Amino acid sequence: MKIKNPLKRTDVFSCTHGAHQGFNGKVSAYHVLREKHCYPSGCIYFLWRCVRLEKGNRCVHGYTTPGRKCKGCTYYVEEKLHFQPILLLSPEVYSQFVEDVENYENWLEKIRFTQQAIAGKIDTVKPWFEKHVFPDRTRIDLRGYLLVFKRGFIGMDMFEDPFYVRISQGQMQEYGFLPKMKVEMVGEIREDRGRIVVQHIRQVEKKTKGWGWHWTRDKALVAVKTATEFEHQPEKCIACPSGALVDVTELTETEERKYRRLYCLKGIVEPSVCCVSAFNALKKAKSFTESIPTSQTHLH
Repeated sequence: MKIKNPLKRTDVFSCTHGAHQGFNGKVSAYHVLREKHCYPSGCIYFLWRCVRLEKGNRCVHGYTTPGRKCKGCTYYVEEKLHFQPILLLSPEVYSQFVEDVENYENWLEKIRFTQQAIAGKIDTVKPWFEKHVFPDRTRIDLRGYLLVFKRGFIGMDMFEDPFYVRISQGQMQEYGFLPKMKVEMVGEIREDRGRIVVQHIRQVEKKTKGWGWHWTRDKALVAVKTATEFEHQPEKCIACPSGALVDVTELTETEERKYRRLYCLKGIVEPSVCCVSAFNALKKAKSFTESIPTSQTHLH
């Protein structure tokens, strides 16, 4: 059976919330329906402000950002904002989408937390980082690596959307996973913010060789030190082998925030002038041209 993940679609809703402006208002169906539960009723957002901080003065309590603990302070201002996701589909198409979501979640519920056979071709291999932001310091940890599959078999079903396999540094050293390598393995199925993630892998079999070099701890740590961080996430950067999504946990005096940031491991400052994506496009064009029989490349 062929399976697709409708919850990762970004053509179902759009939103004017400031957090989505870096994505031109695009937002995944998972975020709207499963994280925020904000359709159709919308969501309430409280904008916390401090009059003293906005004027460049120090907080009387020593805080650097306004938050929940500031309520009751003379200088604290709270604005209540209401945001409403915009449905981009017609009622008929949205009804089919809801049915697709129900079928997908029924399938996922049957295999969640179970061991399943995984088979496919690795598209890219990326370092798996977690970033912790504290009031006085920042720490980035290398948790391991992500094998990115554009599609592949999960159990007996062909999963036709990207999914990810988490591996440890020890497993990378043992197997030397590379892009374009065809592999088979067994792993536990999890879901992480709408994405299918496979972990605790075993019984690994490499069916074909890959190409390029494999990541090491030293290479990954050097890359992240010189990487560029983006608040927005261009699709071409996420698909790029040098684009890594980093899970961020930010702790302030008043709250904890969790979000993702895109890191360019090549240190490109602006995606629109990226030489890496241009080079990759040229390679794809060359591969396509070479695949055409010589007799078809001449005019008759």
